[in-house]
Amino acid sequence: MAARPSQDAPLQLHTVQTDQPLATVNRLLAALHVALAAAAIAHRGAHVMLAADLVLLFLWALSQAPMWRPVSRAAFPSRLSRPALPAVDVMVVTADPDKEPAAKVMNTVVSAMALDYPGGRFSVYLSDDAGSPRTLLAARKAYALARAWVPFCRKYGVRCPCPDRFFAGDDQLDLGDHHRQELDDDRLRIKNMYETFKEGVEEVMNDATLSQSWTKADHDAHVEIITDEQGQDSSHINSGDGDEDEDAMPLLVYVSREKRRSSTHHFKAGALNVLLRVSSLMSNSPYVMVLDCDMYCNSRSSLLEAMCFHLDGRRRADLAFVQFPQMFHNLSSSDIYANELRSIFWTRWKGLDGLRGPILSGTGFCVRRDAVYGAGPGSSQDQFSGVEVGELKRRFGVSNGHIASLRRSGTGSTIVAAGDVLPQDAELVASCDYETGTEWGEEVGFLYQSVVEDYFTGYRQLYCRGWTSVYCFPATGSRPPFLGSVPTNLNDALVQNKRWMSGLLAVGLSRHCPLASAAAISVPQSMGFAYYAFTPLYAFPLLCYATVPQLCFLRGATSFPEAASTLWFAAVFASSSLQHLVEVSVAKRGLAARTWWNEQRFWALNAVTGQLFACLGVALSLVGAGGRAVDFDLTSKASGDRLYRDGVFDFAGCSALLLPATTLCLLNAAALVGGVWKMVGRGGNVSGTGELFLLCYVAALSYPLLQGMFLRRDPARVPARITAVSVAIVATLLSLFG
Repeated sequence: MAARPSQDAPLQLHTVQTDQPLATVNRLLAALHVALAAAAIAHRGAHVMLAADLVLLFLWALSQAPMWRPVSRAAFPSRLSRPALPAVDVMVVTADPDKEPAAKVMNTVVSAMALDYPGGRFSVYLSDDAGSPRTLLAARKAYALARAWVPFCRKYGVRCPCPDRFFAGDDQLDLGDHHRQELDDDRLRIKNMYETFKEGVEEVMNDATLSQSWTKADHDAHVEIITDEQGQDSSHINSGDGDEDEDAMPLLVYVSREKRRSSTHHFKAGALNVLLRVSSLMSNSPYVMVLDCDMYCNSRSSLLEAMCFHLDGRRRADLAFVQFPQMFHNLSSSDIYANELRSIFWTRWKGLDGLRGPILSGTGFCVRRDAVYGAGPGSSQDQFSGVEVGELKRRFGVSNGHIASLRRSGTGSTIVAAGDVLPQDAELVASCDYETGTEWGEEVGFLYQSVVEDYFTGYRQLYCRGWTSVYCFPATGSRPPFLGSVPTNLNDALVQNKRWMSGLLAVGLSRHCPLASAAAISVPQSMGFAYYAFTPLYAFPLLCYATVPQLCFLRGATSFPEAASTLWFAAVFASSSLQHLVEVSVAKRGLAARTWWNEQRFWALNAVTGQLFACLGVALSLVGAGGRAVDFDLTSKASGDRLYRDGVFDFAGCSALLLPATTLCLLNAAALVGGVWKMVGRGGNVSGTGELFLLCYVAALSYPLLQGMFLRRDPARVPARITAVSVAIVATLLSLFG
């Protein structure tokens, strides 16, 4: 299915370079740390904390595989032959108009339509999993805006294709041969259109009559090729003329799959599989780019950069996808919730790229359609032509149009008109029952066995079949290819992490454990996948280190068997902190102590909240003790961000998810005060020096919790009920062990 590179393009389209100095530093620090950790554990002996230390060492060892060979890449889009570019289907997914404001979603859609790519060779599909009539009306208004915005971007070489960001000040462009007055006139005209668009979308979202007969969980399928509000046809026609192909408007298709309360819908993976089938009836492009609804295009060249890797003749035929980093426009300077995901997108994905490629990351990736369909590397474009129709229908479903698309080669151009696809054909492949008895979600498409469909599909569907990937990280000073939004209150951040951790751990503890697939994807790559699968296990050692030393210190005992072991563990702590500080400073290109501290704090907080509840939920589901299946909790994109930008924790809306953290925080504070009081009473006995340092360190990490419970009076403080329950639990523990 995938298009071949042009034979008359001898220049290399991309370069790759191993960061050997950084690799050497990483390996030396790893050797130092493993030696110190081994010595500390040897001194620990048979102790209650030994299991915690071994889990920490296990997770640390897995985390080193992505640090072994970091690489960087550069793409050269200007060297591409535009007439040889293949077609691409851009898929945008949204699920809830209340949590994902339509204005933001439509900015993502319009920004995708304005990418620097021949308009006759890419299409945009919007999946509305809520089936909201408000989203459909907003999509129609977005298309009307795009008919003016896309030509404006092409005419003036606009750098940022997102209209909201452009009119907010990110307005770099290339005036070229045009007069300034002409630009000013066009800009004012488009800005007025955009303001009208925003007002129209706001009216639609506030129209109560549109919601009276609509339910998110029970609605029919609806597929619509969008036309503008004046009724002009948006037919997508490629006449073979290069200029017309370049100037054409991209196709915009609204897709709402059928949903019934009695049917399993498989969250985002199910929505993407419906988009794969619907798009196969229309454009059937050999490449697919996936975007979350809040991840707008920030650079018009992102698709071209992806093609620099897919079409470079020097690449092996096993390249499945190009992954771009997730970056965010609303990060605060302090980033108290570690929303930047620096460890993933700035550090470890570069290291995995030096192995066989990064983990598929949910949004901002461009993948071969045939790879997602379950083909192996080296497959020819007509790979399904020799398969009997009956077998294809068993695997892919009964749609004749979809089966015909499997036998069609990707030609690199899109030819579809509004009347060419019958509504009943598109709605058939978007129905609830279409996948029944097929291999969708099992061997075909995005896989259903985990709520982290990106991680699991990349691992099982792509890497285990022999595919590879590359990581396209923007060079210093370049525009981020995509920008999304992050949670700006603590509850949303923890809920999001709990969902990720639950899905990852469920994979790690299943028959699909990455460590069991080392023969298929290489040992270092399997270690990289396994690290994220077992990351929730940090909850166990941190829970131990947040209770045992505290109770020991309070009672005048020690959690370290001998004085010498305290020094070894201090050395391990220093080594681990140094490794982390080097990682952060390399990513930030300078000493970044504040980022280091914020990541340390949120790592500890997340371990005893989101990761702990993930472990409990997965454990209950495994033993069949009534634990419900992992839920897909959608993160709100509509919350305010004043406190987050000021670097103040926002505890508003926090539930029992925060309770372990507040309880452990209070226990640590009580043990610190009580233990020091007893130490002074014993004449300054320093047998608990190691515990004293640990308790002071934990107190510093947890100060925002103490502040939120006792020192703040604003509405965003820790809810009083959580504080009261934590005080009661700690009082009970102190009465038993104090």
